[in-house]
Amino acid sequence: MEQERLHKIRQDVVEAGLKLVHSAMTVGTYGNISCRMDEGHIAVTPSGRDYEQLTPEDIVVTDMEGKKTDGALLPSSELPLHLAIYKRFPEAQAIVHTHSIYASALAVAHKDLPPVIEDLTQIVGGTVRCTEYTIAGTNELGKRAVEAMEGGCNAALLANHGAVCWGRSMKEALNTAQILEKGAQIYYIARSFGTPFPLNEATVRTLHDFYINHYSKRQQGEE
Repeated sequence: MEQERLHKIRQDVVEAGLKLVHSAMTVGTYGNISCRMDEGHIAVTPSGRDYEQLTPEDIVVTDMEGKKTDGALLPSSELPLHLAIYKRFPEAQAIVHTHSIYASALAVAHKDLPPVIEDLTQIVGGTVRCTEYTIAGTNELGKRAVEAMEGGCNAALLANHGAVCWGRSMKEALNTAQILEKGAQIYYIARSFGTPFPLNEATVRTLHDFYINHYSKRQQGEE
């Protein structure tokens, strides 16, 4: 891969990390971000490094089996989670794993987030399911996350841990994580008023189909 493109992808990962921290989606060194480079490689944040101190050179490149191919640092301990999602969903181009407050609260309660608000439903495609608890950094966590995403959803809640989202671009992955957090907060507030009313399945399909086939393309300037 040409060095200019490699640097650009690494820079995108660094900038995404700053956006996570500045929007209070994670703190310190927690959470992780990756971007697909080609069919056989990804760029991923390193283990134990503060997002505000990351440079493009710190971003690690691995193959799809987790072998490091470029970079001096160790890849995130959550590398198996990222690889499992990339392998299962070839359309995934970027992944964001957060420890945001309201999404994590749902994960602690082992509760799914139903499709209660339109923007969340458009981008994730329905209920965001919570996995069974699995220790972080394991292949099993990746397996559980993929299972929770089956059926057309690009986000999952990780029990007692946080959330993970993928997108067709880094921007979409970040948007998904932010809208998931907003949706979890709205759901919490709505429950204080009474029983929230999720959107029905037909509406969910209509909203998500419109997003995939039209709105997301408009965001990219393709329509």
